[in-house]
Amino acid sequence: MKKGLAIVLVMLAFGSINGCLNDVEEVPLDHSDLEIPAPEGLFARVADGTVYLEWRSVPIAARYRVYRTTIIFSEDPTRVADTPDTTHTDTDLVNGRTYYYYVSTVTADNIEGSRSDAIIAVPSIHTVIINEGLEFTNSRDVVLSLTAPPTTSLMLIGRESDLSDGTWETFSSTRYWTLTVGDGEKYVYARFQDESGAISPIVSASIILDTYAEIESLVMVADDNPLTPGGGALFTMQILSGVGDEIGGEAAVMIEGYPLQIILEDKGEGKYETYYTFPISTRGIDMTVTGYFKDQAGNIAVEFEMDETLSFTDPPPPVTLIGATDSTVSSITLLWETYTGDHFQSYRLYRDSLTGVDSTSRLVTTLSYESQTSYTDNGLIEGKAYFYKIYVVNDLDETSGSNEIMANTFDAFPDPVVLDSLSAIGDDRLTLTWSRNNNTDFDSYRLYRTEDIPGVTLDPPSVLIGTITESEITYFDDTGIDNTTHTYYYRVYVFDSGGK
Repeated sequence: MKKGLAIVLVMLAFGSINGCLNDVEEVPLDHSDLEIPAPEGLFARVADGTVYLEWRSVPIAARYRVYRTTIIFSEDPTRVADTPDTTHTDTDLVNGRTYYYYVSTVTADNIEGSRSDAIIAVPSIHTVIINEGLEFTNSRDVVLSLTAPPTTSLMLIGRESDLSDGTWETFSSTRYWTLTVGDGEKYVYARFQDESGAISPIVSASIILDTYAEIESLVMVADDNPLTPGGGALFTMQILSGVGDEIGGEAAVMIEGYPLQIILEDKGEGKYETYYTFPISTRGIDMTVTGYFKDQAGNIAVEFEMDETLSFTDPPPPVTLIGATDSTVSSITLLWETYTGDHFQSYRLYRDSLTGVDSTSRLVTTLSYESQTSYTDNGLIEGKAYFYKIYVVNDLDETSGSNEIMANTFDAFPDPVVLDSLSAIGDDRLTLTWSRNNNTDFDSYRLYRTEDIPGVTLDPPSVLIGTITESEITYFDDTGIDNTTHTYYYRVYVFDSGGK
């Protein structure tokens, strides 16, 4: 009974409702498409294989459906998104291909309205490059290279990241541009718009503006100074720049007279450094050291010359003075061993009257032939001792002295003079005259007188009546004598410096 009752109740209810429908105005169960507006303001930005879509929101929308096709007016576009947002990013697209996009509104009860008008988007690579991608420039004036698809019509370029300082202009693949004042990293921003109105995302490029370079210091730490042949030195250069640490530049040192550049290695933080070993053939005295630098931007620093100079030392081996091989009253002939070193320049022979000969003593001569091993020193004083030393001089004007020797000129008996006939004879006086002695070791004329026979002698000594120490004075007046009652005998003796 209970089962049959339930069926009757359902049927009664259905009949009652069916009867009432004839009296009720029909109301459609679906919203009309005309009442669900399509999104407006559909906007596209393009990038590498990507399209960014935006649109204005629809008040009754619960979400939106995005459609894409590559065929215009296609009746069956592909749905690529169902999103509650008013944006969509479509990726993995083919650059250069034309895509058509539509967006429709979907209500909360899952009813979709009509699609929007199509918007065209052509994904592509958009770029801006400064000076062909160089990292540095030393000029504010640069060249921008801009890349965009063929359908691009406008570009917006500026220095601010939001392009608030730029204005739209006709697209060009090349644009001359001036960077802002002051060294440092400079940015350029750009975006593009194609013929359909699609706008690319903002792209940017940067370059470092560097307008000067300066060598702050150049330091040389040599193994020794002067260096011995084959020695080395550490060269360190510090650079000043308007962009901070000056790295990636070209630093070098030149040594006066040395044919090669010494390249310094970039150690970072603006420091360039190299330890350099010179070839054993390198030679020079007081050679200037000059630094050179060129940075990555092409700035050439003013040359930097160090106060300190560099010298190389390689003193020649000395020779041995053998001695005097021949001596005369006015000359000494010296003999020395053959020089066995390299880089011979000359011999310098020095002489002194006292021991301790050095390069401040009297320079006798300079000899330029390496094979010469003897020399005659002329114009000397007879019977005198002389001290000698010979120095070898190399091409660096370095010297080395030999041993010191002493040698004497020959001490001969002095030449006698001729006593002239007496003249100017008076009762108590007379004048003696004689020839001149020209010996180099002349000491004095000594005049002796006697009244004895056989004559004037030194042993036993006769009477010394006068001593004259100047060889050019060849006369003497003998006074206080008595020529009327006495007979006098005279003789002039010549004494040399050796006592002969």
